[in-house]
Amino acid sequence: MNKLDSYDSDSNLSKARGLASQLGMFAEENDIPKDLWDSLEAKIYDFYQVSNDR
Repeated sequence: MNKLDSYDSDSNLSKARGLASQLGMFAEENDIPKDLWDSLEAKIYDFYQVSNDR
């Protein structure tokens, strides 16, 4: 992995975490079921092609 690939990967992970965080707050405020939110969160990380390991 070169420097640019590493930057892209870090950037995508940051974007995925930011979006997941914002949508997580929305889900909590609007009583979205946990299983539905977990599925959506997984799709966010899949879309950005990064691992959602915490």
